[in-house]
Amino acid sequence: MGMSTTFAKRRTTLLLTAAVLTTVGGVAAATVPAVAAEDSGGTVLAASLRGANEVPVEGGAAVGDKDGAALQFVKVDGDQVSVAVKWRGTDKPTALHLHQGAKGTNGGVRIDFTGLLKSNGKGRTVAGTVKVEDAALLDALRTDPGSFYANLHTAAFPGGAVRGQLHKVTVAAFDFRDALHNFQASVHKGKQIYECKPVEGGSPAFAQRDVSAVLGGGIAHSFVQPNSGTPQWIAPDRSAVTGAVISRTPNGNGNIPELDLRATRSGKDRGLFAGVTEILRLNTVGGVAPAGSCTPGTIVGVPYQADYVFLRG
Repeated sequence: MGMSTTFAKRRTTLLLTAAVLTTVGGVAAATVPAVAAEDSGGTVLAASLRGANEVPVEGGAAVGDKDGAALQFVKVDGDQVSVAVKWRGTDKPTALHLHQGAKGTNGGVRIDFTGLLKSNGKGRTVAGTVKVEDAALLDALRTDPGSFYANLHTAAFPGGAVRGQLHKVTVAAFDFRDALHNFQASVHKGKQIYECKPVEGGSPAFAQRDVSAVLGGGIAHSFVQPNSGTPQWIAPDRSAVTGAVISRTPNGNGNIPELDLRATRSGKDRGLFAGVTEILRLNTVGGVAPAGSCTPGTIVGVPYQADYVFLRG
């Protein structure tokens, strides 16, 4: 693979709120165009790692720390691949890798950041850079990040403690040295809310009306108004943002899609959401509208799970 290690000089902290996984919002906002976030010419990727994402191998090493979580950023800039990651709820990592493989499948290690754990680890974070000489691999990371996943291993879970697919950061333009200033929050309790509505030329069907969820750190998530299709997130400090969908990624039958949203400030210009320009909804579980016939006016709430990654800059 031809990697030589260099080291990042700057560390920041990550607010990783809540470990409970619970999905929020099948957002019905209009899709808006993305502007690629190229930090100093590099491509920035993000992953939300969970134990539930690990794929066991029959007779293989233990995987899947149900209490673990991590937020990881990767930057590809020429032949330099940088990483910044913070974990919680799991033991100190013994290995940190990027694997090539789609969600639900296992793939081989393509980039190994393990050496940084000893030389650049600090508390529950690590940051650093390695050189990668495989041009085809670097191109695949930039153009098809969803075919790669981050994997954090521990002594108790040598096959992988927490895992997450990579997603391109398309709007936020933070300095990568500040990557861990970004944060994630998971849904503690949430429902996608649907209303049965008439359908022209067809039978009535359930359509998105709202979302009602509480995220870690006391963040409230809903639509600005029922049936508006515009999601909002409000922090206890009254800072707030709304979201407009950039792209949707299917996440399996029975799960609402993962989302990339452009964020716009709608509350105070200071506080938790100050400077947030992009939101990723990842690791979705449940929340899909009921199928079949229904009576117009009927409203139902469908529980869901998700992690939200809030990106500044």
